[in-house]
Amino acid sequence: MSNKEIQRLIADGIGYGDPEARLQDDRRLQVLLAEEQSKIGTRLNWLTFLLVIVGLLNAVALALQVWGK
Repeated sequence: MSNKEIQRLIADGIGYGDPEARLQDDRRLQVLLAEEQSKIGTRLNWLTFLLVIVGLLNAVALALQVWGK
């Protein structure tokens, strides 16, 4: 690539010669970030559910130890 072609590609100062290409890339990035946040949120919900179940089992075990004596 010649220097003039490079200058043309980064004409708007952000690495994109076509502003529409940047908008498309920004939209795609936002979609990917939203998908990743959704996956993380789902994992956190399952982890919270699991921790509640473990806490309930601990409470039952404690109750059986106290009243079982």
